[in-house]
Amino acid sequence: MKKGLLIAFEGIDGTGKTSLAIMLKKRFEALSFTIEIFKEPTNITEAGKKIRESYVNDRPSLETELQWFLEDRGWDVEHRILPALEEKKIVFMDRYFFSTACYQGVRNNNDWESILNTNRDKFPEPDLTIIFDLDVKVAIQRIVKDRSKINTFEGQQYLQQVRDLFLEIYNNDQVGNYFLIDSEQSIEDIVEILYNLIHGLIKKEVLVDEEELKEENKIDT
Repeated sequence: MKKGLLIAFEGIDGTGKTSLAIMLKKRFEALSFTIEIFKEPTNITEAGKKIRESYVNDRPSLETELQWFLEDRGWDVEHRILPALEEKKIVFMDRYFFSTACYQGVRNNNDWESILNTNRDKFPEPDLTIIFDLDVKVAIQRIVKDRSKINTFEGQQYLQQVRDLFLEIYNNDQVGNYFLIDSEQSIEDIVEILYNLIHGLIKKEVLVDEEELKEENKIDT
C-alpha cells in the first residue's frame, strides 16, 4: 500500500462498533494486513482518564470537556495514529472526533459543525467514516444487557439527540467520506458488508500505487 488507511467507527452506544471492529480486524489479518484498533477517549492520558471518570461522576463544563478531548486526541494522534499510518498500517478508530462533535454538540446547542472544524484543523481526516445507526430504544436494551447501569452519556433523550446529530453530519457534511449502516441487521451481514467496503478501499489504494509506479517507470525510460 502507498500509505496507511484511517477508518473511523462511529455511532451511539450500543450499536456494536467495538465488537465489529474486532471481527473485521481478525478477518483482514487473515489476509496479512496489519490492523490497529485505537479507542477514544484513551485510558492513558490524564485527560482521557478524566473523561472516563466523568461517565459515572458529574460531567464538567462543556469547555472543559472539549479541552480534555482535544488533549487526549492530540496525544493519540501523535503517539499512536500517525506512527501507525506512517508504517502503512490500517487504523480502526473506535470513536474519533465525530463522536465528540455529536456527544458534545448536544451540549453546544446542537452545533456539531464548529466542533468538527476545530478538530479538523488539528487532526487527520479519516479515509472512511462508518456511522452505525440504531433505534435508541434498541441501543439501550443492548447497553442494559451488557452493563449493570447506564452512564451519564447514555440517557435515552440524550442518545436520541446524539443519534440525530450523527444523521445530520451524514446528510450535510461535505468533507468526510461517510458510509451509513443499519445496525439492526445481523452481525454476520454487517461484517460482510463492511469487509467488502473496506477491502474495496484497500484495493483502490493499492491500484493507485501501481498506476503511479507505472508512470514513474515510463518517465525513467
